[in-house]
Amino acid sequence: MAPLFRQAGLDDLESIIALDRSGRTAPDQPEHAADWLEPSAEVALRAWVEAGECHVAEEGGSIAAFAVLHNHFFHDPIIDLLIVGAPWRRMGIGSGMVRYLATVCRPPKLWTSTNLSNQPMQALLAREGFKMSGFIEGLDEGDPELIYMKLVPSEALNR
Repeated sequence: MAPLFRQAGLDDLESIIALDRSGRTAPDQPEHAADWLEPSAEVALRAWVEAGECHVAEEGGSIAAFAVLHNHFFHDPIIDLLIVGAPWRRMGIGSGMVRYLATVCRPPKLWTSTNLSNQPMQALLAREGFKMSGFIEGLDEGDPELIYMKLVPSEALNR
């Protein structure tokens, strides 16, 4: 059965927080992955869910992944965060989430970013048609942030 991609609700918040915590503190993550600029992960995640900016992938009744889609990157949509739970990685759920977000965002551009150290995300973005647009140094010491963009045709939207 294929995952169900949908907007998150407050009923999903506990699962999203647990998934975020486990994803950021996993042994394969860089040390800076656990850092938060907001007051706390829980506060930020709740605000994103309440604002309708958080989306989930539900697999077998469990939240397998979540993503945050904002419309504030120079007034364009940006995938600010994408986390896939360890048991569901390399199963196409991250790619499916990116494709789903492309159907619910405002065209024509969809942006995202990832660290230079995050090779799996870079490969996912290449497969999904994103092109590297530039990079920012200094956000995470020694690990530049790579900026990606994809053109999203308006006729592809499911609205």
